[in-house]
Amino acid sequence: MGNSSVIESVLDNLPVALFAKEVTDNFRFVVWNKKQEEVTTIPAERALGKNDYDLFSNESADYFRKVDQSVLRRGKATEVPEEIITTENQREVHLRTIKIPVHDQETGRILIVGISEDVSEQVQSRRQLDRLNRHLLRANEELQITQLQLIQAEKLESIGRLAAGVAHEVKNPLGLLLLGVDYLSQGILPDDPNLPTILQQMREAVGRADRIVRGLVDFSSQRALTREPTDLASVIEAVLLLAKHEIVRSNTTVELQIRDGLPLVFLDMSKFEQVLINLVINAIQAMESSESRHLTIHAWEEILSNVSRNEGARTRELFRSGDRVVILEIRDSGPGIAPSDANRLFDPFFTTKATGKGTGLGLSVARRIIELHSGTLSLKNRTDESGAVARIVLPTKIPTSRVSIRSVSVEALKEEASNSVDTKTKKLTS
Repeated sequence: MGNSSVIESVLDNLPVALFAKEVTDNFRFVVWNKKQEEVTTIPAERALGKNDYDLFSNESADYFRKVDQSVLRRGKATEVPEEIITTENQREVHLRTIKIPVHDQETGRILIVGISEDVSEQVQSRRQLDRLNRHLLRANEELQITQLQLIQAEKLESIGRLAAGVAHEVKNPLGLLLLGVDYLSQGILPDDPNLPTILQQMREAVGRADRIVRGLVDFSSQRALTREPTDLASVIEAVLLLAKHEIVRSNTTVELQIRDGLPLVFLDMSKFEQVLINLVINAIQAMESSESRHLTIHAWEEILSNVSRNEGARTRELFRSGDRVVILEIRDSGPGIAPSDANRLFDPFFTTKATGKGTGLGLSVARRIIELHSGTLSLKNRTDESGAVARIVLPTKIPTSRVSIRSVSVEALKEEASNSVDTKTKKLTS
């Protein structure tokens, strides 16, 4: 076997497509190995002695010629990331090609040597991944819309539960306004000593009704999650105002233990109120059969330590040892959580309530809202006494000093004739 036969055999057994064009002979092909035949579906006997215009479409041939001329101008190996040819059976082939200019000093011939790799499968995989990614993006957008709709549906249910209480709360200041109007309609005397008091009571009644209505409007608004630095104590106060009728009707005593100087937390106030309303109403309903109905809302700041690395990926991604967080707990004095229900509390549509008293979506939606706030929500039995405790952990980056605890007994939501709230406040040492 001659040297030319040996070289030809070596070239034909290469795992890559190889070809060579003679530039000085109108870019005609002088080398065309077996892999090149396989890739292009053009046999060597048809390709040798022909150029790109004889074998491919004019569009493809124009592109190949421009690349060849660019390689000649550069005078060095050039990688062409993706060349596309259409085979005779109409298959689209994507090639990654390296083209090298070769100048034979003895004969004066100039060649363009090309080494090509068929990357059609990789291109197809990339396209499939792109399509899958677009599909996932659309699915994620649809999921976010569905989540917001689900949150709104749960919110509307909460509004329905609160409607009677809100109507009652608005009716009282309206009644006070009516009494004031009746009094003033009888005539105003310049020296009437009751006039300043009546006008002040009317102003307070208008302000009370305005706060209740505005709170309900803000709570019921439907919008995307918008987090802003928020004072947690003010959110709790707004929630207790909305739930006041339920608290009073059930004869529940509420105690607030909120550490002074809490850092601001980044909340969507409307959606976070929805979570607290749900947890407070659930706690009140859980205590219906209890003789003593006591609700404790405790909030404090803490630096996490010994965060387990085995709590699951969700928790690990949220919090690590050394993170500064705000913790909010809502504790009730009810019968607690049945062992058979403990692992199902956050399942969608699971509920322990009687038919018509809930959709079962409350806790699953509440947890999702807290997750959107980069926090966690858990519910378990108390260890200090009977009852359950809902625990919310929220991240914060704002430093604060630790000072005394303020404990407010809201027995306090008992109404008097003027619909005022009797609050007893005492200072505790931290």
